[in-house]
Amino acid sequence: MKNILCVVCLAVLGMIGLRAQTASVVRAGSYEVGGFVGASYGIDKSRFMGGANVTYAATKWILPYTEFSSFPGIGRRQSRTIPGLTRPVDISYNIPLTDFHGGVHIRIPIRELPVVPYGVIGVGMIYAPERQFNVNVEGIPVLLTSAASTNAAVNFGGGLRYYINQRFGVRAEAKIYKPSGQFKETFGKVEFGFFVQLR
Repeated sequence: MKNILCVVCLAVLGMIGLRAQTASVVRAGSYEVGGFVGASYGIDKSRFMGGANVTYAATKWILPYTEFSSFPGIGRRQSRTIPGLTRPVDISYNIPLTDFHGGVHIRIPIRELPVVPYGVIGVGMIYAPERQFNVNVEGIPVLLTSAASTNAAVNFGGGLRYYINQRFGVRAEAKIYKPSGQFKETFGKVEFGFFVQLR
């Protein structure tokens, strides 16, 4: 009987300790620093992208963040009037983009589980360098120039964090971007990354 009581007490203490450890990973006052890779989706197909971000847990639920992303190729489309043709034509091409923005993660702890869903909204700037492209439109060679631009953009989405322990975790996230300026087409990204939690 005494042995059974000891086993039960140890099990209860272990469950309490595990619960306390799980609860501690979503407390306020910590930084999360991490990187990610994934795929971007423009007007045509998916392409590789990557980046890094830093978040700060202002509260258990609210995490302001800053983020940098590099999109090596996003599909774009321009309508151009080509000499020799009677109508404007749409020309599609790819252009690299760089995104820097800030925002907030709204974390939603569920019974102090290590899996934590969150929503995200942000605003920042997207930079596109100047590019020239040689394209062929209905047999007519065309030199297309895309001027450099820096435009504001908003983004929103959501994801899941998994806290492996009090120091390390992984997350998956999906976002939609809505840029302003010359190119107003929305594009998205799906990413997977790791983070280190600093107290």
